[in-house]
Amino acid sequence: MKRLPKVLVKSISSLIAYPFSLITSVFADDAIGTITPPASVPDPGADPTTYVAGLIRAGVSLLLVVAFVIFFIWTILAGLRFVFAGGDSKNISAAWSQIYWGLIGMVVVMGAFAIVKLVETFFGVTIFTNFQLPSAN
Repeated sequence: MKRLPKVLVKSISSLIAYPFSLITSVFADDAIGTITPPASVPDPGADPTTYVAGLIRAGVSLLLVVAFVIFFIWTILAGLRFVFAGGDSKNISAAWSQIYWGLIGMVVVMGAFAIVKLVETFFGVTIFTNFQLPSAN
């Protein structure tokens, strides 16, 4: 295996190093290490914990709505499966099983919602702003 001449190696290394020296000379005015977010990123304000709590609140609310929509579609599909079973006991059993699992999933989601509401009441915090339980007032 032949080695490259030292002059060629030095010229190749200087060609590789030259763009990096230009970059460091351009950013030598303390711009390195300073991050400015784009204008589309919302400002969390003085307390970033309220921003994070708002994100979590929105995420939990979104998951709750998605769970209800999935339950609704799941129940419709189970009902259609039940209707189109054609008297076959295996298909009817599968449709009932799908209905039961959908109901169990909704009970789990409602239980989680009840636990969150209990935590809200116990600690006096607001987690769900848009979801209010009906009251007698």
